[in-house]
Amino acid sequence: MFGIFYFSIVEALTTNGIKIGVESDFRPGHSFPHRSQYLHVYSVYIKNYNDFPVQLIERHWDITEADGSSKIVEGPGVIGEQPIIEAEGMHSYSSFCVLEFPIGRMSGFYTMKRIDTGESFHVDIPAFHLIMPDLLN
Repeated sequence: MFGIFYFSIVEALTTNGIKIGVESDFRPGHSFPHRSQYLHVYSVYIKNYNDFPVQLIERHWDITEADGSSKIVEGPGVIGEQPIIEAEGMHSYSSFCVLEFPIGRMSGFYTMKRIDTGESFHVDIPAFHLIMPDLLN
């Protein structure tokens, strides 16, 4: 699916010729349930199937906690970068989310810009769950 990456993709979605794959992992060693802090690391894989390069300009995340509360995280680029992804190229990065509950959900979109025309468009990020594995047993 994503070539050299050997991770199991939890969720994947293609919008406007851009495929987004997301994998998430709970980090028990960096979580503190007694303080309601549950750390999840997620990796995002972006593949540009278009015949033109794009630049990731902005991110928009919708984060929902197990109790139904939600928050929005927006900003320029991802992890301090606004990467250019060549035609048929890839980009990946990892980041994290700290939840107050052991279960949550993230989804959102990226604003991309065509390098050749300057046209902006949205690319959907598939919804994925953030789950403390012990809850699944």
